[in-house]
Amino acid sequence: MNIEINNTEYKAVISTKGAELISLSRNGKNILWDRNEKYWADSALVLFPFIGRNYNDSYTYNGKEYNVGIHGFAFKSEFEVSEKKDNSLTLLLKENKETLAVYPFAFELQITFSLNNDGLKAIFKVTNRSDEVMPYTLGWHPGFKLEEPFENYSVWFPYAKAAKEIGIVTKCMLDGTEKKLDLEDNKLDMTRDLFNHSAKVYTGLGNAAVLLNRNNKEIAAVNYHGFENIVLWQTLNSDADFICIEGWRGLPGTYEHIDEITEIKDKSKLNPNESCTYSAEITF
Repeated sequence: MNIEINNTEYKAVISTKGAELISLSRNGKNILWDRNEKYWADSALVLFPFIGRNYNDSYTYNGKEYNVGIHGFAFKSEFEVSEKKDNSLTLLLKENKETLAVYPFAFELQITFSLNNDGLKAIFKVTNRSDEVMPYTLGWHPGFKLEEPFENYSVWFPYAKAAKEIGIVTKCMLDGTEKKLDLEDNKLDMTRDLFNHSAKVYTGLGNAAVLLNRNNKEIAAVNYHGFENIVLWQTLNSDADFICIEGWRGLPGTYEHIDEITEIKDKSKLNPNESCTYSAEITF
């Protein structure tokens, strides 16, 4: 089910499947990717409780092996409506028989979307409802439609400091490498060659990423709070006219190694009955 929220200037449409932001428009103009199945059939995935892949789509917990696909299961789960107002919507996902089979923790993922005078804010609240420490990762994966040639764009990171690129393989697992990211004026120019191998995973960029066109006109800005990594992606080796600017709290699994979930250093962890809140804002 798709649900619309709006104010005097902005309108957003959110699906209860995956709590996915389907469109975000200002005065009738949608800034999000149009979900063209030729390239990418989504628009703003929620990644939970895993980001990327685990090796062989597997991990272990207390000696038992579990199998879960790329980006976990939240993006393909049906959320329930917790609260609906004209300009805001809160959706809720809790553990069920299907999630417990692949992720043996009782949890609550609450996502609130609200519109304000500048755009949209999304608040992600993760709660551990189980009796044990709960490891998890969380990400948001919005894609922005581009109306000019891809090479006309750059992404500006106004708060970048000691930025690094974290290496991943094509199938979105860590390859164990890191390297310094050299940015001129804290900007990264978009080229097709950037995405001929994998997504680009960066740390040390601060909390903001601004999409600019060739004339340095701001197309959109994304501000992430609590997400320590910013990721850029588009369909690899394609002529797709969109760019994803993602926030990741945590990292994927390790290539050629089945990880024990409690030992992964990049996983966030919540004690029983503990919650943690993250947020993101899209302004345009």
